[in-house]
Amino acid sequence: MTLFFDDFETLGQYHDFWAHVLFNAPDRFTSFDDTPVNQKETLAAAFNALRSGFRFAERKITDTRKLRIMRELIEMSYEAYVAGDSKTGAHTLQECEGMIWKNRIQSVKYAVAAELRAFGKLETYANVKVSPYPFEGTEDDLTPHMITLYTAAKQRCLDKFSEREDFKPFILLLDIQGIIQEHRSRSWKSSKTQIQSLATNSLILGFVRAEICLSGISGVLIHDIEVINSPRVSIRSRVSDYVCESPPHFHFDATTVLQQHE
Repeated sequence: MTLFFDDFETLGQYHDFWAHVLFNAPDRFTSFDDTPVNQKETLAAAFNALRSGFRFAERKITDTRKLRIMRELIEMSYEAYVAGDSKTGAHTLQECEGMIWKNRIQSVKYAVAAELRAFGKLETYANVKVSPYPFEGTEDDLTPHMITLYTAAKQRCLDKFSEREDFKPFILLLDIQGIIQEHRSRSWKSSKTQIQSLATNSLILGFVRAEICLSGISGVLIHDIEVINSPRVSIRSRVSDYVCESPPHFHFDATTVLQQHE
């Protein structure tokens, strides 16, 4: 019996499910009750749902070659998970995620191999130098500024959870004095432009953006942190009934908002 549906009605529902798969693959899927879960069958069903819902990506992206590469990334991710390589499975799926949802964009890495698999030659990524990112680390890999931002964001989330309030994405900035400030804007696109300007003018050291992606009764709390002259880290934790479960996953990648300085 499948533990989820694949009849998505919106792109948002599809993305929530994508986040659900990322956090639970390959063997952490749970049932709505205490019924034992066949992890192998559920992983296969989850990827079938990703393939089925890919029609939403096709409505959003017009580049047919890129769409073919993205489908290949999904297959590469599934193959990696089945082979026991969970890190490659997750990172490949995250790279594909970022090609659909720009706020989750990753540096190009696995898409190069995906294009070769799909077409036998490189065209879209012919001039791409493959990044050493992403990689999975631990809390020990966080810099002091990252820890400051993560600590402040975690506390704000806990405060919201304790009040059982609806969660809305938020952004916190770390100014050059080491003080945490809240950033408000009408959209993430506008926020990125403003944050880049603040960093260029040496007014901030970094920022954290927190959001929750939901799928059914489970959710994933995401803290995306960027600090100048450091890699980007995306910290993902499962949330259930206003409780943040541990341990979180620490995914490091190249920055997408802040420009790095030599």
